[in-house]
Amino acid sequence: MITVLHPVELPTECAARLKRLGFAAHAFAKGVVRELTAQSAEVVYLLPQWAMTADTWPRLRVKLAEASRLYLICLDHVSTAAVAGALRDGAHDVLSGDDTDARWREAITNAATNQQLWLQLYGGRPLSAEDVLIGRSEAMQRLRQTIDRLGPADVGVFIEGESGVGKERVASALHKAGHGRQFVALNCAAIPKDLLEAELFGVEKGAYTGALKSRAGLAEQANGGTLFLDEIAEMEISVQPKLLRFLETRRARRVGSSTEYGVNVRVISATNRNLEAEIATGRFRADLYYRLAEIVVRVPPLRNRPEDIPDLALAFLRQANERFGKNFETVEAALIGKFRSHSWPGNVRELKSAVDRLVLLFDGPMLREPWWEAPDTRPVDFTPATDAVSGRARLDLPSAPGHALGGALPNFKQKLALAKRLLAESDNNFTWVAGQLGVNTTTLWRWRKAGKLD
Repeated sequence: MITVLHPVELPTECAARLKRLGFAAHAFAKGVVRELTAQSAEVVYLLPQWAMTADTWPRLRVKLAEASRLYLICLDHVSTAAVAGALRDGAHDVLSGDDTDARWREAITNAATNQQLWLQLYGGRPLSAEDVLIGRSEAMQRLRQTIDRLGPADVGVFIEGESGVGKERVASALHKAGHGRQFVALNCAAIPKDLLEAELFGVEKGAYTGALKSRAGLAEQANGGTLFLDEIAEMEISVQPKLLRFLETRRARRVGSSTEYGVNVRVISATNRNLEAEIATGRFRADLYYRLAEIVVRVPPLRNRPEDIPDLALAFLRQANERFGKNFETVEAALIGKFRSHSWPGNVRELKSAVDRLVLLFDGPMLREPWWEAPDTRPVDFTPATDAVSGRARLDLPSAPGHALGGALPNFKQKLALAKRLLAESDNNFTWVAGQLGVNTTTLWRWRKAGKLD
């Protein structure tokens, strides 16, 4: 049964025609478009001519595009200009009171059939930037299938993937598939090593200077749900045995406490580092790795699944529209082509940043190809040169925005060596150096405190 949704102020002739033809016609309040994402495939929107000149039209048109909904325009006065304008704006077809019943039935049925085919080919619901796993590539389909299987299973899952691929979103998807309660995330690289144990397991009042009150740790807060440990490779070796015991017993004690507590929590962890190499150098415990990695899930980098870029770009476009108050509707095909040919060393996070910048800096119904230039991803020359003004050694760094040196470094030792050199050349500008290396500023300070940059 085809349903026709229309505004309250549909012309009398149009409303009467729908009733006579036997379509299930329902009005939706002017300017309210929540129905757009909740209807079945056999729903067609019929809009009056005045809708295209209303203040709400740009927003309504974006919502229709987001929901992959076809719409028809019912004209009050038929003219070549009116028909051309409606079709140019994206209407699937144009109807008027002078058209025959057969013409109306054919147009509405054809719109419903085409819409149903579109949704069958490209998904039964609109893509959203809030979706945790956007993509139609074979790799992403396998990943979603794996998550569906692992979601209900009470096993430790270790997520591997480059920076920016969306490891936390994969962890969130695993949590939702398991129907747990709260999802609590901890970035081990963002917490100073002296406070990591207290952050993880809690602290009693007076346990150390500054502990002014007792506080539950994230492990307690995640009871009955999921605890996600991101950047697990950054965890100090002194904390790792305590985490291992917690994983084996699901019991821990707050810092400064003599009593233990027990929790029922699922632990998921992730890193963008090679933990086998970390184990070989003694920076990570092998027994902890095997306990964390009962199942290993690898998230593919964006360069290995370019067919997902169109969906991702559109999802980020819609999110940026809401964030910046813009009304972009789509992305030019030529720009999608440029996106697909770029290697995206920053993965999905880099693509989102690129779309955000374009939406913020430009206006129009479409993101255009000339607006974006791919950043230079050529290897950086680490050979010191001489500054012509100061005579000091300097590094020839790329000028492309958003470029980080960390992706071009083959190993941790070279990253440390470059960190020392950059700190010396920048007068210890830790924020700038961390950005060039692609690490957190806290990580850089921790290296310094541990003597790794001496």
